[in-house]
Amino acid sequence: MIQSATLAAIGVLPDLDLLINRHSAETHSVGAAVIVASVAAFARVPVAQTRARIWATVFLAWMTHPLLDAFTGDSSVPVGIMVWWPFSSAHYHSGIVVFDSIYRRWWLPGFLEHNALAAAKEFVILGPVTGLVWWVRRRRMTG
Repeated sequence: MIQSATLAAIGVLPDLDLLINRHSAETHSVGAAVIVASVAAFARVPVAQTRARIWATVFLAWMTHPLLDAFTGDSSVPVGIMVWWPFSSAHYHSGIVVFDSIYRRWWLPGFLEHNALAAAKEFVILGPVTGLVWWVRRRRMTG
């Protein structure tokens, strides 16, 4: 359970860039995932048994965030995520919108309603996927 919570937190961490007004930039990239995974493996964060598995697990947990953001509506310029940083500062978007954008202007009317609906939609889409992964993993561990 602690491993799952740790990996969920790692998956959310790229959005800390909102605090410095750099959303969807460097933290939403392969470069950031490599850095975070390397630090986690060096520090032996308890999410897997070997350093190689720790690295791979943290890398994948981090990259789920930009991957899912690539399928999110984006109304802010530049549109998309800076997925290939540090090799490129270009922003990319899949062109397919599965998830609603999140409003960042908390002072405007409709902020809470829109974001609550967007979060509910994400839960409806990702909840069953998460449950299936948990169920398969649990069956493997017990069988």
